[in-house]
Amino acid sequence: MKKMACVALASICLASTGATAFAGTIPFNVTVGGSGTQDPLSMKEIKTADGDQYAYFTGTWFSNTNGIYVRSYKKSDKTLYSSRTYLSSGNAGSTIKCRYNRNADGGEYYFMKATAASGKVNAKGNYCP
Repeated sequence: MKKMACVALASICLASTGATAFAGTIPFNVTVGGSGTQDPLSMKEIKTADGDQYAYFTGTWFSNTNGIYVRSYKKSDKTLYSSRTYLSSGNAGSTIKCRYNRNADGGEYYFMKATAASGKVNAKGNYCP
């Protein structure tokens, strides 16, 4: 009986350690365009070293019908970035993946930068480098 319990416990331990690690998904709240106080950057987040070469963006709320353009950048090397995508109320809730322009190393910090399509807009959502 002890032997069976040990085998079961070992199986559970092996199964749980084989889980895939995912990059952190962090919320963003950015304001861009127009005049006044601007905050076009997301918080920095470490990219998981799983070989994934995409950044993921999901817009969830927009202050008006104007959208924003977003792009992911490596903190220590701004020449490493993702393709740019457009987030708006028209695609709110949909996750859009954007490929990096070259190998995006895991274990490094990345951040999202937003620009306005037109006018001033405040947008909220989630970003995963």
